Parts: sequence; structure tokens; C-alpha cells
Amino acid sequence: MKVLTGMVLLVLFVACETYASPKIINAVSRFGHPQVMMPADKFGHSPYSPLFDNGAWHGHLLPDSPAEYGGFTGNAIITEEYLTYLFERIERLQIFHGETKLQFDAVLYSLPGELVQTLRHELATVTIRLRFVSERVSLIQTTIHTKQRLTLKLDGKLLHQLNDQQTLDQQYPKLAPTMVASESGISTTFGRVRDPWALLTSGSNEYSIARTIPFKNAVENNRYYSETQTSGDLQFYTAISYVHNQQERIQTAKAVAKILSSPVTYWQRSKARWTGYLARYQTLPRDKQTLAIKAVETLIGNWRTPAGAIAFDTVSPSVSARWFSGNLTWPWDSWKQASALRLFAPDLAKANIDAVFSYQIAANDPVRPQDKGLLPDLIGYNLPPERGGDGGNWSERNSKPSLAAWAVLNTYYASKDKAWLAQIYPKLVVYRDWWLRNRDHNQNGIPEFGATIDKHHNNQAGELLFYLHEGKQKHARFGLKAYRDAQTQGKQISIPAQTAASWESGRDDAANFGFISPQQLEIYVKQGGDAKDWQVEFASNKDAQGHLLGYSLMQESVDGASYFYSDTKNLSTIANILAKPQEAKAFSAQAKQIADYINRCMFDDNSGYYYDIRIAPSPLANGCAGKPIIERGRGPEGWAPLFNQVATAYHAKRVSEVMLSPSEFNTYIPLGSASQTNPAFGANIYWRGRVWLDQLYFGLMGLRYYGYETEANTLLQRFMQNADGLLQNAPIRENYNPLTGEQQGAPNFSWSAAHILLMIEAFEMDKPKVPIKEEKPVSQQITTN
Repeated sequence: MKVLTGMVLLVLFVACETYASPKIINAVSRFGHPQVMMPADKFGHSPYSPLFDNGAWHGHLLPDSPAEYGGFTGNAIITEEYLTYLFERIERLQIFHGETKLQFDAVLYSLPGELVQTLRHELATVTIRLRFVSERVSLIQTTIHTKQRLTLKLDGKLLHQLNDQQTLDQQYPKLAPTMVASESGISTTFGRVRDPWALLTSGSNEYSIARTIPFKNAVENNRYYSETQTSGDLQFYTAISYVHNQQERIQTAKAVAKILSSPVTYWQRSKARWTGYLARYQTLPRDKQTLAIKAVETLIGNWRTPAGAIAFDTVSPSVSARWFSGNLTWPWDSWKQASALRLFAPDLAKANIDAVFSYQIAANDPVRPQDKGLLPDLIGYNLPPERGGDGGNWSERNSKPSLAAWAVLNTYYASKDKAWLAQIYPKLVVYRDWWLRNRDHNQNGIPEFGATIDKHHNNQAGELLFYLHEGKQKHARFGLKAYRDAQTQGKQISIPAQTAASWESGRDDAANFGFISPQQLEIYVKQGGDAKDWQVEFASNKDAQGHLLGYSLMQESVDGASYFYSDTKNLSTIANILAKPQEAKAFSAQAKQIADYINRCMFDDNSGYYYDIRIAPSPLANGCAGKPIIERGRGPEGWAPLFNQVATAYHAKRVSEVMLSPSEFNTYIPLGSASQTNPAFGANIYWRGRVWLDQLYFGLMGLRYYGYETEANTLLQRFMQNADGLLQNAPIRENYNPLTGEQQGAPNFSWSAAHILLMIEAFEMDKPKVPIKEEKPVSQQITTN
């Protein structure tokens, strides 16, 4: 028996079907046999990568052991917001000639959007293929060639072990999966469980199996058995469906009936859909083509169709990651995902953006009317308790950086849907207005990152929450004065608003927001630094009537300002497209002011890099809010002005020197989330060392925009060669270790896949950009000694 488990290129001749050109198989390993419902790797995520497609909420793996060949293992469902493996196996086909069970030679592999098994014996040849044909249905095509009278037996088995420590009955006895056999197939229903941090079911979920030919079906304990016979060649189809509730059950039952009445039509549509996805990448060099296909598979696998509170198709960060599954949708991820999806699935790109804007806060919002225009940090299947739901993941503690207009404009250029652009334009404007109203404490047109009014941040009186830490205990305290007093006294404190502000930046626990480990801080102080350098200040933002709007971190972030520049500039472009010349002119003028401010105030000439600004009690003589925070080291925020094309050529040259320095960012995997010289650097720290592919892309494009094409391409090739598993069949990861290339974080990560496609698009499928002419800036620069 043979299993093709590597990333292999070959011409396939299976079941009399000839592929005219070589096919890339197993771009991502789809093999595995989970023995528990919630398996976890060392990062807490699924160690397997089931095939998900067409926005469906269930997925499948290929078996990795001969005993399971002929069926599908790792049959996963998404219980609203969490991945759970339900069946150990389904539809395992075993064939008997008389009383003798046929022992087959087997070849198993995956194609983009398809799982394939070929089983060969001298008495029969069997080909089993699986594709997704609708938003709730996968379809198995079973083709048998024989001249003998054979008995066909199918079986399946539910998993009962929840994890390594507990059975399902011990942890969730109310789930109680129940299988029922009927003439049409097998159905499994579940009880109601509402654990917002692990498993969520409605009480009317159903997993169903239906076939085009009759079988005798029976259920015993946690297993099902089906049997029929054939006396010659046979082809039949099996529809697998999973639904969340009774309404979906009714709709999907009708869809299954249509599919099984004309399975070939639906099968061909699925193949055509994937042909369309991949057409763009057929002429790439083979290694880049393979990587591009893996990236497309990743994004499509994370696509979820409407369910629960979200009425649009959307894309989650990772179907197989512990906290990123279901239809959990972040704006920051969505801007990047849409910018790549528009290359091969523009309608899905638009839907992903529409999903984000579907919960934009309105002026009459019952929960937070002061946040008109806000795009919540995270939305998902279940509303939070404040909005009448029981979800735990939904978050309105902060927003995300303003690259919305960038994503919208990218998507418009691909779709040419001007009506959609006109519909979303006013939402973009209101979003920008929110930044200026709720996050610009000093009212200078440069928003800060911060935190909303929220139970996690403040009390009913609006006083900011912080914690005093004494040994293993922590004590809640409130108020900015008390917070500052505790800082002055050198007490160990933490403040949830700091976490929210870092989330709002899109770079959790980054050094420029004051995050540093106790051990790193101790070393910093021993080397002559001041612990106060890492303290952060907050301020309350209020409207003209004195009503609290939220809180700002008292620093202006260079990456936030650069994104805000792009957002403003792109709004000008959109306004022109929509024949709004006065609005376009106003946005253009504002963008120029932001660019001037960034270059004048946020660049340190001594170190040749951009930094955040610590907001001083009053503006400096040159109009800047304060001086650059160089003591917290360098991070990818410093090349944001290059990516957003704010920098002058002079500034870009200086920054590029830092980026290309082996002692700074030019590591084994280049352009990590902190420089090696940063006091808070750690190769395995989330946003203070690991290489994130969005920041890698921003850096490479920044270099490219300013004429450093060769250098950027060298860094890109090193990343592709050194990132563990990237050019093999490992899933695309959330991030990578800058010093070793080790895979880190969530597998099958959407924004990583998106930026791989964008990098391939820029460096393999596009011509180099004309570099910006170098000139010495005339604006006054801030230097620090």
C-alpha cells in the first residue's frame, strides 16, 4: 500500500481520468487520524489540517494507516466558534468476495479542493474522491470497476474521548451525540452545550450521511454499519452535511436532495470553481506555484458562509487554530485577506469586508453610542452578553489600524463594482471620523491607539482600571491619578487598557507599547536604562460637552500614523472615482499634512529610524507632540512609512540600512517583529521577535517602492527557503522564528497566506516599481542625544 504524503509533482492517471498537465498534490498534508475530539499541538492548536471548502462548517482528513483506507478520518465540525473532531471515521469502504475481504494496494493524496483514494485489487479497482459542492455539503464519489459479485460494507465511528484527560461524557454529558439509521442514510444529532470558551451547540445540530443508492443501515453503540452488493461496475455518491440548527436542517435537506438528484453537475461546478481559483498561478515557476496554491487552499479553507450573528461570507484567521476558528472576524486580518482574495475570488473579498462593516457602531447604538463609526476588534457567531448573546470571543474593547480604504480600493480595482464602492465609501468616512474624534487626544490630526469604554477597562464612573500586583495576588484600583501615583512609587502594576491599545495596533505585546519581560527589564536597568522608560501613560478623551469617549495611549504611533495617511490618501482616490472632487481635495490635503508630520516629528536622524512619539504636556516648538521613544528599541513600525510611501528617499535610505543590517533585522528569517538590539527582543516572543508575514510584506514592499528591489528579493528568497515547512507540505504558520526558521503560532493562518500571495504577485508577476528620487528632507527633524 502506498500513501503519497510529500509535496509531490506528478502526472496522475486515476480511474481512467487523465490530467493533461502535471498536478501539484499534497500542497498541505491532509492526512491524520485523531483519537480525541480536541487534539492539540504544543501551541494549543489542531495538529491536523482537514480539507474545508466552499464555506462549509465541516471538514475531512485522509487516513494515514492501512486499516482506515477506503474511508475518511478526522471528520471535523465547527461548533460555532471552535473546531471539534466528531467521527473517528466515516464511510470506510470494505469489499468482500464471498467471505473473503479484499486487500487493496492504495494510493492516497489531496488535490486543491479534493481528497483522492485509489484502491487496486485483481478483482476490483476503486476510486474514492471527495469534494465540497455547497455551503453545507461535501460529496463523495465512489467508482468501482469489477466483473465479480461483491459485497460492499461501509462503517463509521464516533469519537468519545474529548482530550487526553477527559471523555466527552465527563466534560459535556449534555452533548450526547445520537446516531439514527434510516433508509436514506445515517444522521447524528447533538444536545445543547453553551461553553463560550470551548464548545457551543444549539441542541438541533445535525451531521447527516445520504447516498444515491440504497444500503441496509444499522447503528450499534457509537458505530454505524451499511451494506449493499454489486455484480459489476458501480458508481454512487454520498452527501455529507453538517448544520447548526433546525432552520439550516430544513434548507440543507432540500439542497442534499437536489445534489443527489444531479451529483455530476455539482461535482463539475466544484472542479470549475477551483480551476478558476488557480488559473492565475499556472505559469509561475514550480516552487512559487506550489506555494501559491497552498496559500489559496489556506484562504479558501478558512472561508465560512453566513451563520449565527454574521450574515455575510467571511474568512477567519485559521479554521484549525484554537482561538481563530468559526466565523471569527477581525478587521485587521480582513483588510489583508481581502487584498489577496481579490486576486482570485473578488466576491469573497467584498463579502469579507462587508462582514466587518456589518457591525460598525451606529449613532443610535444601544451599547456604545459614543463610538459611532467604530469597527469592533472582533465579531463572530455569537453576540456578547451586552448585546443579548452568550459569546465570549466577541470584543469591542478596541478597533484595528485603519487600512480599510486600502483593502476596499484593492478590491474595487479587481471587481470593478462601483455600486459596492459607493455603498461602502460613507462607512469608510465615518470610520475615519471615529479615529479623529475618539482617539486624537491632542487634536492634532494624528490619532493614537487606545481603548474603548468597556467593563474590562473602567468602572461605572469611567475611572480607568489597573491592577496592583503583590506576590501572586492582584488588586483592582481605579483612576488615572492613582495609576500615576503607583507608577511614581515604582509599584508593580498592569493596566488592561495597555493590552487593548496594543491590540488596536494589530501588534499585541510589541515593545513600543511598553511591553518587556521582568527579566529583560532587569537587564535593561543594570545596563544603565531607566525602568520608567517602559511605563505608559493614558488620557481620557471627551467630547465638547465633557462626555467620556474612551482612552488614548499617550503616544503617537508611527505605524498608526502611516496607515492613517494611506487611509486618507485612498479615501481621496475613492472620492475621485465617485465624482466627489471637493471631498477628494480635502482628503488629499490632509494626507499631505500627515506625511509632513511623520517625517518631521517621528524620524530620529541619529539612529536613522522612525519611532513612536511620547506625547509631552504641551507641543514642542516645532509643532511636534513630543520626541521619539528611541529607548524602547526598533520594531517594524519603523518601516511603515516606507510601505505607505510616506518617507522621503533620504529617510527610506536610512531606514533600509537598519533593515538590512545583520545585527538588526537581517536575520535567518528576515524582518522580525523586533530588532535584535531591542531590549525586549526574544526570538520566540509573539510580537517582540517572531517574524510575521504582514510585517515582512510591508518591509519588502517598502524597500521595493524606494528602489531596493534586489535587496528585497534577496530577503524574500531567504524567507521562502528558510521558513520551516513552507516549501514542503506543512501548513502556512502564523509566524516564524527569526533565528531558526521554526514554525510558530497558528497553522493554516490566513493573513500569512494572503501576504505570500501578495509577495508572489509583486515579485514574480509584476514589474519593478520606479524608485522615488532621493532628496534631503527640508522639514525639521527631531534628534535625541
